[in-house]
Amino acid sequence: MSVPSFTVDAVFDNGIFRPIQPLSLPPAQRVTLTVRLIAPAREWPEDVAAVYQEVAEEDRRLAESMLPGVKQTWPVAGE
Repeated sequence: MSVPSFTVDAVFDNGIFRPIQPLSLPPAQRVTLTVRLIAPAREWPEDVAAVYQEVAEEDRRLAESMLPGVKQTWPVAGE
């Protein structure tokens, strides 16, 4: 007899596996768990906001430097 199986993402919290999404299992349903550890996400660098600000500023400078050329080559409405 084939028994259905599926994968459930869960968090181990205070000795209890807590599914990330609700499960449609009857109360007291026995299951077998196979635990596969997921590598923790790398931590963001402390200066991530400064890095994004620097990238945004560089993008602004680049766009500003390109503006004169874009204005010269941009088609005029109605032509």
